[in-house]
Amino acid sequence: MAPDDALRKDAMTDGSRQLVEMAWDPITRIIGSLGIHTKIDFANRQVAECRSTSSIFRGYSVFMKGKDPRDAHQITSRICGICGDNHATCAVYAQNMAFGVVPPALAEWIINLGEAAEYMFDHNLFQDNLVGVDYCEQMVRETNPGVLAHAEGTAAPQADRHGYRTIADIMRALNPFTGVFYREALQMSRLTREMFCLMEGRHVHPSTLYPGGVGTVASPQLFTEYTVRLMRYIEFLKRSVPLHDDLFDFFYEALPGYEAVGRRRVLLACWGAFQNPDRCDFTYARMAEWGREMYVTPGIVIDGQLRTTDLVEINLGIRVLLGSSSTTTGRPARRSSGRIRSAIPSTSGTPGTRRRRRGRRSATSPASTRG
Repeated sequence: MAPDDALRKDAMTDGSRQLVEMAWDPITRIIGSLGIHTKIDFANRQVAECRSTSSIFRGYSVFMKGKDPRDAHQITSRICGICGDNHATCAVYAQNMAFGVVPPALAEWIINLGEAAEYMFDHNLFQDNLVGVDYCEQMVRETNPGVLAHAEGTAAPQADRHGYRTIADIMRALNPFTGVFYREALQMSRLTREMFCLMEGRHVHPSTLYPGGVGTVASPQLFTEYTVRLMRYIEFLKRSVPLHDDLFDFFYEALPGYEAVGRRRVLLACWGAFQNPDRCDFTYARMAEWGREMYVTPGIVIDGQLRTTDLVEINLGIRVLLGSSSTTTGRPARRSSGRIRSAIPSTSGTPGTRRRRRGRRSATSPASTRG
């Protein structure tokens, strides 16, 4: 959203500063449920105050009470027109635990493949069709034409991998609806949606998810069609990752201090993803054990360090995120292994460290295809 779209109010005097109150509400890129209200000192290029508001209350934890638990996945999938399948999957996990049923291993693999396709869709759509707009030629020309002029004469270091000779060529390729890469990313989004539907019937409300198993008919043709699409997506990522590396590294150099935009204390939580059928029996007694065996393990990132937690210690993670040091168990969260911790990019290093890390990541094609 361009600044002209914001609601601009009269300037206010705050000591020696002239503050302009501006509001972006709603921000339409995220279904209109977010508003940003600011006071900006344009003369000194400083944001004096910034507040965010959300106007949507989903209420599923309220109106699910008293409903037939067998309908949980059908109801919760309606929570969102984008990620309803994730809510349906979690509801099925809860049903398995409540009913004491264990799906066949193949059923769990089918769910995992469906959710993996959803992850690919989300990452692709967000990075290339939503975030990419902020770096496209049209946006940069309107907001910072000097940067665009610099981009015209800057060669893309990895042009041989993604096919765009200059940084400006990358920006043009990201122009909404007309840019070549933008349109290709839309096609990749469609491809990953097809991958999901192969495994879970349809999107956004899966039709083959049930407690205790799935209704998807497993066949060689099914997995072949999924694999063919996956290989196309991987080939796309082999060009997408170096393209974004070149683009973002250019902005770090062209706008000194750009890496510090949005920098803050890192507080992230992950409840885990992708069940291991060999270890998961959906029992409460062994929840911590099969939870830690997920292919994406539960954990929290605090100030750039990953700490794994038992699922029974999730309360600890919530307390830490809220700034409280007290726990109900009295046990400290354990550090993860070096293998897992190394997969989480640290935000506490210098800007130059981040650039070198991204350069290493894109140096080998297989590594660059992993989300």
